[in-house]
Amino acid sequence: MVAVRYRVETSDVIKALRNLAERDAPIVTAYALTKTAQDIKAEEIDTMKAVFDRPTRFTLNALYVKPATKTDLVAEVYFKDGFGSVPAWRYLGPQVDGGARVHKSFERALIRSGIMAQGEFAVPGKGATLDSSGNISGGTITRILSQLGAAEQSSGYKANQTAKSRARAKKKNVGRYFVLRPGAGGRADRNVAPGIYYRADLREMVPVIVFVKPPRYQKRFPFFERAQAVFQQKLVPRAREGWDRFVGSKLKRAA
Repeated sequence: MVAVRYRVETSDVIKALRNLAERDAPIVTAYALTKTAQDIKAEEIDTMKAVFDRPTRFTLNALYVKPATKTDLVAEVYFKDGFGSVPAWRYLGPQVDGGARVHKSFERALIRSGIMAQGEFAVPGKGATLDSSGNISGGTITRILSQLGAAEQSSGYKANQTAKSRARAKKKNVGRYFVLRPGAGGRADRNVAPGIYYRADLREMVPVIVFVKPPRYQKRFPFFERAQAVFQQKLVPRAREGWDRFVGSKLKRAA
């Protein structure tokens, strides 16, 4: 009887596995890194929703994922540059590391125009109109910058009032914004908080923006800690998922 044999050389197996690793391992790795980065971004967004009070859409969209490729096995999760507005890290950084808050664009406009001192910051007064996130509304800021002559100083806000519209507003007596500091208006104003006030008529004025000392933030947003935890939890499962998708399916077809 003639024996029929199929012999596989050890060198053939090693060569096949080496080819498999060289061809598919970078793809699996890039997939695992990219998916893990996306998991980190999702977790960071959930964390921002938990630690911040009504975060804006801009804040929740502040993170960007740079995917890994088979030729560049690095995936990144980072804060966007801002694209003309305030870079996200400028105002989220103090929440991550703690420390002083940076000036917003309209605050920088007030400082450049001499309305607010370099070491002061603006917070809403009781007469401020707030948006859904609890910040001074964009419309209010636009009107203030325009009336106080600081609009041209700000790249983040553009005045929507022309000379004619300001004249019409004055005729309608809709009120004006003005800067008030303690003692500036006489004995009666010695105890007022410095800031920008709105006068509806001669009898009533309300603070819209109050000037305060530099606020310092405690660390609230555990960005790096959450990223590390998700990385340790998700990388291996994502690698297995990538192996099944790109390698396991090939082995099944070959069988």
